[in-house]
Amino acid sequence: MYFELSILIERPQADVFAFLRDKDLYPQEKGSPVLILEKTTSGPVALGTGYREVVQMLPFARGEICSKITRFEPWEYLAEDFWGAGMYGHLEYQFVPEADGTSLFQRETLDVRWFLKPFEFFFKRALDWRLPSRLEDIKRVLESGWEVELERIE
Repeated sequence: MYFELSILIERPQADVFAFLRDKDLYPQEKGSPVLILEKTTSGPVALGTGYREVVQMLPFARGEICSKITRFEPWEYLAEDFWGAGMYGHLEYQFVPEADGTSLFQRETLDVRWFLKPFEFFFKRALDWRLPSRLEDIKRVLESGWEVELERIE
């Protein structure tokens, strides 16, 4: 599966990048399938930083997904590979400055495997709805004045 989305966020490029760079610091939106999100490596976020997520995949099924930052170009690109819970994928964000904010582009590939393969159609439909909603959530939070740390110190 492949998804490509974009949204204009009325915040500077550095703020939008820092928000997604520090994704483990912010609370999940109500109804988010992400139940736990934690950084598994020490130090500032950089190439190779790892994360662990526990997600609600189906009404009675939770899964663990691990990810690793594979592209880290401050203020311009942030990408990660992820795997686990019967799936493998790649997620990339591109941050483009605009006169009135930042265009955030999201590109994602997802390959469901094993026991989830019969449910691929349902995953695609759910993500067709959820991914644009998630970008709207990010826009709403950032445009509401959410404070971001441009330089995260650990």
